[in-house]
Amino acid sequence: MAINNRANASDIPDHSRRRHQLGLIVLSVCVTLGLLLAACPLSVVAIQQRVIAPPRFAVRVGNVELAAPCPARGFICDGALPWYAIWWGDDQPDGSITYRQLYFIYLKPNRRR
Repeated sequence: MAINNRANASDIPDHSRRRHQLGLIVLSVCVTLGLLLAACPLSVVAIQQRVIAPPRFAVRVGNVELAAPCPARGFICDGALPWYAIWWGDDQPDGSITYRQLYFIYLKPNRRR
């Protein structure tokens, strides 16, 4: 007569199984947040080193505009720039817009190919 010492899933109490599942969920959320926090500074370094192209965007929400690398109204930036900036624009009562730099970084020179 053989004795089976292995536990089946039905032998494990429900509270222990739920605690294990909750632990896995917390661990996966922590790893995801850690990877996200590591990706932000790494992307800044990659943009500065010109490994990846810096994103160009202009987003307007109400009276506020966020734009990069140049403000949508005011500057014309065609071609490769030696710098990258993110701008915050506020509408003025006279219809103009005033921009402030939120972020600025010099980029490495373009590599010759």
